[in-house]
Amino acid sequence: MSLVLSSCVRILTVANHLGARGGLERTQLTNCRALAARGHDIDLVYVSAGDFAEEWAGFTGTMVRTQGTLPRRRHPLSSSWAVAAAVKAGRALRPDAVYVYRYWDIPYAVAVAFLVRAPVVFHLCLPPPRKVPRWLRPFLRRVARTLSVSEDTATRWRGTGLVAERVAVVLTGIDLAQYVPAPAGARAATRRELGVEEDAFVVLYAGRIGREKGVDVLVRAFAEVSATRPGCHLVVVGSPSLGADPADSTAYEGELRMLAAHLPVSWLPAQRDVIALIQAADVAVVPSLWPEPLSRSVMEPLACGVPVVATRVGGNPEILTGWLSEYLIAAGDVAALAAGISSLHRWRTHDPGLGDRCRTEAEMRLSLDAEIDAIEAALGSASGFAQQARRRRRTASPRDATSWG
Repeated sequence: MSLVLSSCVRILTVANHLGARGGLERTQLTNCRALAARGHDIDLVYVSAGDFAEEWAGFTGTMVRTQGTLPRRRHPLSSSWAVAAAVKAGRALRPDAVYVYRYWDIPYAVAVAFLVRAPVVFHLCLPPPRKVPRWLRPFLRRVARTLSVSEDTATRWRGTGLVAERVAVVLTGIDLAQYVPAPAGARAATRRELGVEEDAFVVLYAGRIGREKGVDVLVRAFAEVSATRPGCHLVVVGSPSLGADPADSTAYEGELRMLAAHLPVSWLPAQRDVIALIQAADVAVVPSLWPEPLSRSVMEPLACGVPVVATRVGGNPEILTGWLSEYLIAAGDVAALAAGISSLHRWRTHDPGLGDRCRTEAEMRLSLDAEIDAIEAALGSASGFAQQARRRRRTASPRDATSWG
């Protein structure tokens, strides 16, 4: 049974980097800020600061920096001490719930939650690793409630240890007061700043630069489009991924620049705020090859009244439904992507109502308030689950009394 929170609670959330590395970082910041706006107390344990740190400081009660939430093989002793210190700091904050976004933070969350007798709520924003470590599975079973950003992502996590009955799908919400169609004159002003002609057909990619993102497919498709339709300009906003192989991502960025050497392309590093760039675009493209759980690069342009062409992977088909599904294309298909972009060429002239229809879809299905309602319901339901677990422990036999529920 779902329980709505009847009062404000203290929430401990855990983050890796406080900056614009990807959609997850922005989603966690947005959601926690919205929870704070509703009166909940937010405390934060994090590993590294970035360009979102100031925003986090504006609404959190306590920010605790740690070297990590998991021991490291290369430095087992020092990293274990760091994790122990982080657990101690989390316990001292006495949270009513521990709220995490990354699966590698779950063991830490479970440890703190056990010590303070609080539930763990997991916001599932990433697909599982290729092989879920055996040691992680018992911790996954201790998660009281899981909110998955898409049905596709929830399906991929089945059989990993998460209890299926405790998983709910909740689409990520967008701040619809912030992501809006371009005000009069703003679109032209941003284009002037970029050195792009005011009447150009602007194609936007905003996201990490990594092979799994399929940006090379976009560059090849854009070459086909610009060869037959004059006045096109591609804007690429993003920096190399800092994942498993940062050096490869940097090399990939160099390959992309060579591939686009003779094309009208503007290259910008990752931005803290991409709203003006989205508003200045005519079409946004999400050419991902990997199963995007629920891409903000699809949702944010729709809210700004900009159509999106995206690959049919991960959660993308759960956003681009109904008439928007005609803008879904097969991953890696250069010709299909070129055709999708070309179909939207000069839409502001031949289909001027398209932007309003995109905005309406976002208003109907991507409300931040609706997502925060669901998070509060999950926190309330998790609290009820934790109370039941504590009652089971009190009535368990001495042999079973060490169970965490």
